[in-house]
Amino acid sequence: MNNSEIKTANFSWLAVVIMLFGLLLLASHSNELLKQAVLGPGSSADLGFAADCRADELEEEQLSLEECQLMVSNVRIILSSSPEWFRPYQLTLSSLGIAATLFSLVTAFGLINRQSPGLGLAIVSTALLFIIDIAGFVAAVNTGPLLRAQYLWPLLLWICIHLCMLVAVIRFGQQDEMDS
Repeated sequence: MNNSEIKTANFSWLAVVIMLFGLLLLASHSNELLKQAVLGPGSSADLGFAADCRADELEEEQLSLEECQLMVSNVRIILSSSPEWFRPYQLTLSSLGIAATLFSLVTAFGLINRQSPGLGLAIVSTALLFIIDIAGFVAAVNTGPLLRAQYLWPLLLWICIHLCMLVAVIRFGQQDEMDS
């Protein structure tokens, strides 16, 4: 293999990693957006309606009554522990996260095709995802202990993933400049 073939293989692997984590992050931000949209003020959970843990539905979903009650408690934790600013912040952050993730997926396709702005855009998109992770982390730190327990560990994982990807993309960019 010559140097050009090795570089193409490296860019392809980097693009595959960006796409894989991009799809996972897209699902994560989409789930968060849906959760915040459904668990808003005025929802049945917010109004304190009792959970409908009917025996036939529990059997169909293969859940116990206790599991159903724990799921209801989880919803109440979210509603009672969320400061007023948290829901709109999460809706905005998840929407930005979806847009940034889609941008990173398009950028990854550019890396596979070795388009010239692909690497520069990969640095921008990965940095943007990292900044969104940091913004989510700062928000989670400023909530109560129950919400922190739900949000901090996944956010720390995404911060580490995007920091590693950012370092890799920058390193490939430096290597590409030296070879040019």
